[in-house]
Amino acid sequence: MRRLLFIIIGLLCLIACKTDKTSVPQDFECFNQPHIYIKYKQPINGYTIKVMWLQNGEVGNALFCLKKQGVQYYYFAEKWTDKILYDKGNTYPNSTVIELDYTAKLESEEYLSDDSPFFFSDVDFDGEDEFIINRYKSGSRESNAYDVYDVSPYGYFMQKTEAPFTELENGQCEFDSENKTITIYGSNGWNNIINKTYQLKDEKFELVQSE
Repeated sequence: MRRLLFIIIGLLCLIACKTDKTSVPQDFECFNQPHIYIKYKQPINGYTIKVMWLQNGEVGNALFCLKKQGVQYYYFAEKWTDKILYDKGNTYPNSTVIELDYTAKLESEEYLSDDSPFFFSDVDFDGEDEFIINRYKSGSRESNAYDVYDVSPYGYFMQKTEAPFTELENGQCEFDSENKTITIYGSNGWNNIINKTYQLKDEKFELVQSE
């Protein structure tokens, strides 16, 4: 089922990469949402990356097309933006093509990036970089949230849907590569602080402390 989903997304992206305008059949106008095309000038982790962005104010749905060594990867993101576009606050005409400089993860940001729209980072201590989407200001109290994906060599992504990877927010988590732990800082009320520590055991993360 998951593989079928990625194939469908891939086909949508192939359609999105065409620049010719086609008419939309009657009753399918909902698929004719205005969109722009984004091309990143620099390769990122060896990938060339293009995005079809369905702009809706400062954020919007996005279809990613990543290519590396002849293999193409496709990914659909909800409510995504590049911070450069977010800060400009512009509305672009339909089918505009924008070339952007990629905002790289800082050397001081060992695991998560505040400003990169997406990046590659080893957040599960397996020695392989995961593909991470930065959902700008989508976390609690306008912090950034993150979607984490394992990268398959066969052209698709596999989302990590288990804790702690569903709970990552900038400034609200701490990574310890020596002990292979991830600590999540949060709260369920104004003054009720909850800290949870997950540790990698037998290739799975387990909750080892909660306070």
